[in-house]
Amino acid sequence: MKTFITLSIVTLLSTSSVIAAEFDQLVGDVDMFEDDISQEMMHEKLERNETQLQEESALFPGDGNEMEKGEVTDDPIRIIIDGVPLTLKDVPSSAWFARFVESAAQRGIVSGYNDQYGIPKGEYGPGDNVTIEQLAKIALEASGVDITACDGALKNGSAVGTWSEQYIACTEGLGWAVYSDGSVEITRPATRSEVVITILQAFLVPVSRGSGDVFKDVTVSTEFSGAIEKAAQDSMVSGFEDEFGILTGNFGPRTPVNRAETAKIIILAIEIYGL
Repeated sequence: MKTFITLSIVTLLSTSSVIAAEFDQLVGDVDMFEDDISQEMMHEKLERNETQLQEESALFPGDGNEMEKGEVTDDPIRIIIDGVPLTLKDVPSSAWFARFVESAAQRGIVSGYNDQYGIPKGEYGPGDNVTIEQLAKIALEASGVDITACDGALKNGSAVGTWSEQYIACTEGLGWAVYSDGSVEITRPATRSEVVITILQAFLVPVSRGSGDVFKDVTVSTEFSGAIEKAAQDSMVSGFEDEFGILTGNFGPRTPVNRAETAKIIILAIEIYGL
């Protein structure tokens, strides 16, 4: 009987030790799970913050984020298109981009959207992404290129029969990097790097090889890195800001550019490089 009791106690102690060990392992697993969840949440938070910065930051510092459709705080600007006054109802005169849109319109570089009958709608679409074909027209108009004097047949099949056909053919003939081989999809949004290189080439600005020392996300292997660094050096562009207006050191070379930013970069290019 004594022996049985002793064995039972030993068995109980052994079982308790196993349970305790399993409990310790379970607690450890829970701690590891909580750490994984915490790290995942932190990772998601960082991704959300970066996305928010990219959505809210402009190509230029101090511009704010005033491009939501319908957010008109005062009288919209008025421009002249083909001798006819036109109100751009989505460009309030107090908006940071208003003077750039107005100046570009006065120079005949930009106008606004037309309806299906070619009648101006009175909308510029400042928050809309600028497309590859729009960029071609804007860059050619801004730099004073006579598109009727451009040589070469159109290579880009996606431009055949479109309003931009002659503009695209001209950029191909000029050998501009984004357009030269005729493979770019003309209706997709243009990226920051594509806008910069196109504008610099339009104004015949020499570009050297990039150093990778200007922006954290622009290395020597980044497409058009030399153009990005040249534009930043000349104060034509900057990069992302955080919520406090402090530059983050990132440029976002593959981020799309909206039409408000494009109007500003064009006017700055004219002011910096001239016609």
